[in-house]
Amino acid sequence: MRLIAQIPHPRLQISIFKSDLKFILKFEAGPFEQVYKFMESERYCDADSIRALLTQDLLKDVFTIFDQMNQNYQNING
Repeated sequence: MRLIAQIPHPRLQISIFKSDLKFILKFEAGPFEQVYKFMESERYCDADSIRALLTQDLLKDVFTIFDQMNQNYQNING
């Protein structure tokens, strides 16, 4: 797996990787990460098409999931 791009963001580390026949979009916030994989055979055939997915709506959903992950983490640790 090789790093293709890092997208600047004030609260997240956002990376695009290339591995075999897929692109990987990875979001990191503190101890949590979300990974989305896209096959090259889909309409996502390059880093620019993956980068185009980074809309405000997607980022809002990513933060919602991170909030849920944090709540689960807090519940586990009591």
